[in-house]
This record gives sequence, structure tokens and C-alpha cells, in this order.
Amino acid sequence: MGTGRGIADITPLTLLDFPNKVACIFWLGGCNLFCQYCYNVSLVKNAVPGTGGRTDYLNFLRDRVGFLDGVVLSGGECTLCPDLIPICREIRQLGFAIKIDTNGTRPSVVKSLVEEGLCDYIALDYKAPAEQYGAVTGRPGLFPFFSRTLDYLIASKIPFEVRTTVHPDLLTEDHVNTIIRDLTKRGYEGNYFVQNFYQTTQTLNSLPTPDRPFDRSRVDSSSLPVQFRNFDLGNGRN
Repeated sequence: MGTGRGIADITPLTLLDFPNKVACIFWLGGCNLFCQYCYNVSLVKNAVPGTGGRTDYLNFLRDRVGFLDGVVLSGGECTLCPDLIPICREIRQLGFAIKIDTNGTRPSVVKSLVEEGLCDYIALDYKAPAEQYGAVTGRPGLFPFFSRTLDYLIASKIPFEVRTTVHPDLLTEDHVNTIIRDLTKRGYEGNYFVQNFYQTTQTLNSLPTPDRPFDRSRVDSSSLPVQFRNFDLGNGRN
């Protein structure tokens, strides 16, 4: 479904991606990271140009007032979209709750969304510890921007979660424990989600199946509530 304004596609219904909400997902094109395990290859490599198609997604939502509770804005990296804030305003005017999925590398955009009251929940991807960030994302210089977003969200008290996708050849149990220690030190008190990567025929770096499974028993959950996603399925979404 071509929708314009950076919205590459729409998932009409999800019961899993927005806590306690019946929602849809707007997928926005373009990303500033190159996570090796990412399966959204077309979204990452192809930003959707132009500002047309405004009525497409608005009409989609108008038809679902009273049925859907919320809209998830994902990607790619949705905070790269120059129309993100106007889109959120229009979604809000129709009465929908808004969730943002973000890698946190554009703290000023996240701050604007929060301060204008344009999002109700944020999922923040903690891709890797600082020393491993470049190996996972291809963009080592962006970790300080993510760090600022994380500190801002902790201070803001907006409902949000932190999540990490693990491919054991890239992130070990020790790396995850480093993230847990960092979150605890910063004062994060929410749930930390460790997600198994999604094995598909195409990822950004054509990653093979990992040499070994991720050992959940080695993750230290003594200081922070840790929840695991998608491991029982054998692989999972990033």
C-alpha cells in the first residue's frame, strides 16, 4: 500500500506491538543504522520520497475509528521522516493513541514528540553496548545520541520500554549483561526485553544462522526485570 509522506506500508491490525491496544502499524522508510540482522531491508535501503498521499493513511484511520485504539510508527527509523510530527498531530486529532519504535539516535525529535504530547508509549532499541555498537549497527558515532535519548526518557517518566535484539554471533550474554548494568546505573526501572533475531532469507548483511544458541540462563536479571521474546519460536523479530 503506497501511502506517501514517508509511509511505505501499513499493517492493518496488530494485537502484539502496542501494549494493551488494538493497533495498526505505519512503516516509514529509511534508516540511519545498518544493523546486520535487520530483515526490513527494503525499508532501510529505500526511503519513501515525497509528501503526497496524505489522504491515504488518514482515510485508512477514519474508516477504523472505534475499532482501532492506536497507531504504531515504526520502520526503518521513523524519526528520520520530516513529516513525522505533522503525521502524529493528524493521528492524534482522530483520537488514536501513538506508539513510537525508535533507535533513539535523534533525541531532539523524540523530545519534541514527548513535549507536544504526541506519543503515549515508546519502544527504544538499545542495539549494543558502546564498544559493540559499531559492529552491530555500522554507525559507532551514533551511540552518544542514543545515550541522550535514553537518559531523557528515564527523566521524562513517559511509558517506554528498552529492548535489544540478539544474534549470538554479534551480541553475547556478556554484552547483554553490560547493557543491564548500564540501564541499572542510569536508573531505568522498566522491563528490559531481550529479543531473538528473526532469521529470514534476506537480512542487511545476509547473516547466517548463529553458530550457537543464546543462553538465557546467563543473563543477570537480579537488578532489572528481564523478559525474553521470540526464543520459543526459534527466532524472532528485531
